[in-house]
Amino acid sequence: MVPTRRLYQINSSRILQEIRQNRGKSRIAIAEDLDLDRSTITKVVRQLLEYGVVRTTGKFHGKPGVGRMATGLEIDPDFALVLGIEVQTEIFRTVLVNLDGEILHAETCAFEGSDLEKSVTQLIEDQIAKARGTGKPLAGIGIGLSGIVDPYEGVILKSNPLDIHEPLALKKILEKRFSCPVFIENDANCCCWSEKAFRRAPSDRNFLAILGEFRNIDIQNNRISGIAVGLGIVIRDNVLHGDSFTAGEFKSLLYREDDPGRSQFSISDDEAARLPGDTMILDRVFREVAYNISLLVNTLDITRIVIAGDFVRYPEAITAHLDSEINRNWPYPEEKTCSIVFSPDGEQSVSLGAAGLFIQKLFSVPEMTDHIDEPVGLILLDQILHRCLSSSLR
Repeated sequence: MVPTRRLYQINSSRILQEIRQNRGKSRIAIAEDLDLDRSTITKVVRQLLEYGVVRTTGKFHGKPGVGRMATGLEIDPDFALVLGIEVQTEIFRTVLVNLDGEILHAETCAFEGSDLEKSVTQLIEDQIAKARGTGKPLAGIGIGLSGIVDPYEGVILKSNPLDIHEPLALKKILEKRFSCPVFIENDANCCCWSEKAFRRAPSDRNFLAILGEFRNIDIQNNRISGIAVGLGIVIRDNVLHGDSFTAGEFKSLLYREDDPGRSQFSISDDEAARLPGDTMILDRVFREVAYNISLLVNTLDITRIVIAGDFVRYPEAITAHLDSEINRNWPYPEEKTCSIVFSPDGEQSVSLGAAGLFIQKLFSVPEMTDHIDEPVGLILLDQILHRCLSSSLR
């Protein structure tokens, strides 16, 4: 039997999610669609209105020509801000956004590559000061970076680019320091969260995000110039992490073990260093990406591919190679249908996705059992209210 408190958290989170997904919906319509009694809706909505996370939108007829006018509800996007951070080998990218994902402030800062904990702490302190200047509280923080990440515990297990080879419990460290919720995630997965939070189409339950960036790929070994590619995978509307949290880690099937290089591809280190300027090498890389991706698309029945990062600057070449390789790998005479879209987030793909991760968690529903008591929905909202809005971050 589900404990009463857990049931209240679940139903409150369902109501919060319904309001976000259906802006302007009335209490009566919410009660009908969620199969909840009106007294529950009234109690929960009253509380959400008092918190300030929900507001009324005006009156309308729920059904044309029937009954009196109903008052609509919506999320107040300015209830609080969310900080999204991307960690690269040489830079941090940050965004401060409202709950609609509107960017109020974006910034790129240098990262020397030493002492990630200290550098991120200083960065967050600076961004909190900027958030205070807006007059809005900071709800929480999302961080995306290259490497193997346990997103539930917020632990960086390993990151070759960032020279992290022992687990770093960054979430626990930052939450203790700043007293607000923090989520840590792999950078390519952040691109999936951005799609789910801000641009989700109901039919896109199985999609891939391909994050491609031209950057220095290794802090330890002389900051080697090259290319970094990661995959984010969404299956049945869930971001796939894997039992070891390595889902999406990419190395080309054509990688030359007899002549190993620092890149993930069959190209040499000298060739990688000439990217993206050398168009012939660039085209080889795009074709190699498509060759590898085609098997995943067809095997997992992927219906959408989202291109993010620096790769968005090359839509024609990437689309042509993906279309060609996916259909070459397809065993049926009918053409395989898979839409290829390019993220509009530009260089903020990861940082905005990290913020989107936090926002998506805020409007998610807890599980029936609390064996994995991930802070989502009302649970996360309570943390925001008790740990942030009443703190010095206000």
